[in-house]
Amino acid sequence: MGVEYASIAAALSILASSLSGTFGSVLPSTTAKGASLVAAVARSHDVSSASARTAYGKAPLSRPELRYLYAVGWISSNSDIGKCKAAQLLGPDPTVASEQTLQSAPKALALLRRAHVTLAQAAAALGRGLTDGCG
Repeated sequence: MGVEYASIAAALSILASSLSGTFGSVLPSTTAKGASLVAAVARSHDVSSASARTAYGKAPLSRPELRYLYAVGWISSNSDIGKCKAAQLLGPDPTVASEQTLQSAPKALALLRRAHVTLAQAAAALGRGLTDGCG
């Protein structure tokens, strides 16, 4: 169980660090901003920016904010495939773990509120990205 929570914590860390820079502390509200931010985040975590942009573009979600959360989960998993595979075998459901972790992060909850994203939507997007990033 600790392995999965480590992956979720890493995803939240990526989210927090990515939003403290150029774009401010809001989720990207346009596809162009989201794709640009995803590429920058991927490079900073030794993940192919082209692959991360592709994941963002193919995210099974329509809103840019949710696509971004999906991509953050994808980058987090893709940056450490070994941990990701272990989490899939040993950890809880990534969506449930994402929701529990987000609930304990007041700054993340405030960010979601500002973007009009529910906790359930954010957890589902992160969880799906975490799963898909494992390959």
